[in-house]
Amino acid sequence: MIKKTLIVGALSSIVSWSALAADSPLSYSHAGVGYMTGDIADVDFSGFGIYGSHALNDSFFVIGDYTSISSDDKFEIESDSDDIEATQFSIGLGFHTPISDATDFVATLSYADAEVEFFDFTEDGNGYILSAGVRAKPTQEIELQALLNYADIEDGSETGYLLGARYFTMPTLSLGLNYGSSDDFDSFSFDVRFDF
Repeated sequence: MIKKTLIVGALSSIVSWSALAADSPLSYSHAGVGYMTGDIADVDFSGFGIYGSHALNDSFFVIGDYTSISSDDKFEIESDSDDIEATQFSIGLGFHTPISDATDFVATLSYADAEVEFFDFTEDGNGYILSAGVRAKPTQEIELQALLNYADIEDGSETGYLLGARYFTMPTLSLGLNYGSSDDFDSFSFDVRFDF
């Protein structure tokens, strides 16, 4: 059976639906919903997430998200079968500063709580997620991001990265595609985001 810390740590290290200056073309106040698919230690998973960010001033913002995934296949123990389900929520604080007219350095620190369910067994854990990288908006329609993530949950930790691209269909509505990877987890996610 997959260890709780493997699932929780891997999920935490790549779950970042959107990375998170007064003159910056990038929005730090937005909300979105997304779909994720991937694998943890060769077990296929899929699920959804909701996320949000709110700018506090020209440099700081708060973030939060909730993610729920389940294994695509059921696993058997004796005559019973069940899938593996995992959920996580996080809340944190972020900082950004411009490094060019269209690019920001971004860093976030979040508290995370995760739970894994399999048959009648439930295990949970909590810890923190540290993320740092860049966001760029080279045109009015395109936004890009590249982040490094470190998650420390209970007695397990994972290091990963996230690469993403976003296309704005309207000034405040965009579609995002992300690829995330860590030691034991690879995922693709698609999301819809509304900036406000």
